[in-house]
Amino acid sequence: MNIHPHLVTSMGIKSNKSGTGMLAGSASGVLVSADGYVITNNHVLAGADSLMVILQDRRAYRAMLTGTDDRVDLALLKIPGNALPFLELGNPGTIQIGDPVLAVGNPLDLTSTVTGGILSARFRNMDSQSDESLVNSYLQTDAASNEGMSGSALVDRNGKLIGINSAIISPSGTFAGYTFAIPAGIVRKVWHDLVAYGSVHYAYLDIFFVDMDATQTKRLLAKSPRGVLIESVQRGGAGEQAGLQRDDIIIQLDQQQIISSPQLRELLAQYAPGNHVVLTIVRKGKETDLAVILSPQNGSTSRAAVRKQPARWPAFRTKQ
Repeated sequence: MNIHPHLVTSMGIKSNKSGTGMLAGSASGVLVSADGYVITNNHVLAGADSLMVILQDRRAYRAMLTGTDDRVDLALLKIPGNALPFLELGNPGTIQIGDPVLAVGNPLDLTSTVTGGILSARFRNMDSQSDESLVNSYLQTDAASNEGMSGSALVDRNGKLIGINSAIISPSGTFAGYTFAIPAGIVRKVWHDLVAYGSVHYAYLDIFFVDMDATQTKRLLAKSPRGVLIESVQRGGAGEQAGLQRDDIIIQLDQQQIISSPQLRELLAQYAPGNHVVLTIVRKGKETDLAVILSPQNGSTSRAAVRKQPARWPAFRTKQ
């Protein structure tokens, strides 16, 4: 593997809320550009009014908060400088389940720690009860992670960033086997939009959809349970205008095969409002292509207005 730990930052978060100026928390982050943009998790910034980024070579920088996005739990920081070492974004779609990956961060105050594992799954839905407006699609790996790894890098065998480590499932609060990372495609989208607009502009189909299963396959006389099933279509929304209907089965988005709801949410999260996409659907046993112009968020009830607050690491725990 070609991986350079010095490309990954160590980030301390200082809070002066108590008036002491003492360190309130620490986490990891990733330099993603030579001019000083740093990606980390949004949840690690809670309560902080002073941010310091410390590189592996011990250079320290006061960081400015460029913006945050709680839908995917990411934050973008900016430190001064140019020609800084950075980690190039990769494409999780180019690696296979079982391929080796590395996690690089600062667990338990152990700076620039590298752990190894494999890519265990893609499009992992962490919480089936989560807000439908959240992306909720993760890379799963068995690379060891503990407190302090929030915002750390998940890299492929070529040393490219394929995800930002964000959560573990654990009955005890320490690593118990699996780590979950925000895919690089979403990281790229959030980074671009926060720099360009100060907020992230997500695109919508204006539909509710769920995974196909054996029961729905039988009811709809479908050939297989592939794709996702449209449960309802918002009146006047992008989907209705394109001709989508209840009980349509989405099997492709821009010629990419759709296998699950988290995957479709992840792909849609990388588009912008106004983008044109082509959906391949199955309706009454026949495949049809429909052109859709994606819509912006409009605050309707289909967006699930009540949102969960980002949780601190570990963001998810197993039930006792």
